[in-house]
Amino acid sequence: MNDLNRLNISFDSDDPDILEAYQHETQGQYLDAIEHYKKALERNPNLGIVYKHIGNALYRLGDIEQSVHYLEKGADLLPNFPTIYFELGLGYYRMGSLKKGLRSLAKCIELDKNFLIAHYWSGILSYHCGHLSEAREFFTHVTKVQPKFLIAYFHLGVVCLRMGFYEEAVKALKNVVDNNPESPSACALLGDAYLNLNKKYDARIAYRKALELDPNDVKARNGLAALDDFGEAVI
Repeated sequence: MNDLNRLNISFDSDDPDILEAYQHETQGQYLDAIEHYKKALERNPNLGIVYKHIGNALYRLGDIEQSVHYLEKGADLLPNFPTIYFELGLGYYRMGSLKKGLRSLAKCIELDKNFLIAHYWSGILSYHCGHLSEAREFFTHVTKVQPKFLIAYFHLGVVCLRMGFYEEAVKALKNVVDNNPESPSACALLGDAYLNLNKKYDARIAYRKALELDPNDVKARNGLAALDDFGEAVI
């Protein structure tokens, strides 16, 4: 039997419960879907894709621990299926198991280097682990491959600010502000980047823009206070 046929055993089924579960899942009826998926597994416990579907349904219901349990079982049966490692990575992240999450995302990327969203989330988890250099690399890769991925630019700006790469932070955050001028947090962070470069005029403009968008933005007010300009900034 060739590899494709072996995979099809795990993926395809004429099981009526699986077909019924698919219908419930597409309609957001996750509890009903899980019930039918479990009935299918009672008859055939080797259906890796069914464990994956149960894991995803449980994730949407907020039962992250059980979601991870089923996704792990699915990964054992589908060891070369990148999306299951991506989903596991997010599950571990929600549980606070960041290192496990990073390992799962790394496995996803190993299997599919073009899985861009896995690179993005690897950046997020790396940042939360304090691995700033790695986070910067992931976010930089994402923005190069997909220049319209604005949230990746935002996080790249945050990381660069933390690392002291202020010119790079300005470039990333300005991209966000230019393409999404209604983001007060990006404007305030851009002000911080300019301030660290001693570009006070540019910092003042960015902070004022942030306050126009959100008069309660503490970062922008603190930035203007550092410029001895707080009194002029009250909206």
